[in-house]
Amino acid sequence: MLVASDKLKGAELMGIDQSVGSIHDLLFDDESWVIRHLVVDTGHWLPGRQILLPPPKIDASDWPAGTAKVPLTSQQVKDSPPVESDQPVSRQMEIQLYQHYDVPYYWGPAGATLAGSGYSPMPLGVGLMPVDPNIADQPERTHLRSVNEVVGYYIQGTDEEVGHVEGMLIDDTNWSIQQLIVDTRNWWPGKQVLLDREHVAGISWADATVSVSLSRDSIRSASEYDPTST
Repeated sequence: MLVASDKLKGAELMGIDQSVGSIHDLLFDDESWVIRHLVVDTGHWLPGRQILLPPPKIDASDWPAGTAKVPLTSQQVKDSPPVESDQPVSRQMEIQLYQHYDVPYYWGPAGATLAGSGYSPMPLGVGLMPVDPNIADQPERTHLRSVNEVVGYYIQGTDEEVGHVEGMLIDDTNWSIQQLIVDTRNWWPGKQVLLDREHVAGISWADATVSVSLSRDSIRSASEYDPTST
């Protein structure tokens, strides 16, 4: 099922004994375009706390109703490894999280056990930042990016700017990002179109820009986004 990112954000996660929070953000791998972590705000029962939750822990969902179930107790969530929202997610942190939630890693041989569920594993070593042997104590860093961050980025076509990222369509069976929702209001008022992720040529984090391999004319013929369909 394809779900718009704005429909996922804000969804309440119902645990075994109580609500454990709501989805605040989604972290995706900018190489594989797969959601790797849900950023969960624990709300009033655990004030000032956010946790990372592996998407395979979603047991059942009713996204139109804004709810999903997770087979977790509030104590399991409370005991989740702490996450600093302003710090990059290291591989060591991911290992601790996946061990805590008893979920196979999405990278390396263990990640292959997730292939049957459609959740894409990552080969060992892919997604790690290059290591400089001249610098000691470097953390292993993954290519994880925030959906909240990318929403609002400019879309640069092959000839000129064509709008900005309004959201993403995500397949909730394997948590892959399938399409970008693009708002073209600056030159084509009232239109939002869908661009397949295969057309993304690159992302410049410094310039807050997503480059695509399509011209403005090509984007005119792209499928129009209907919010009621997701």
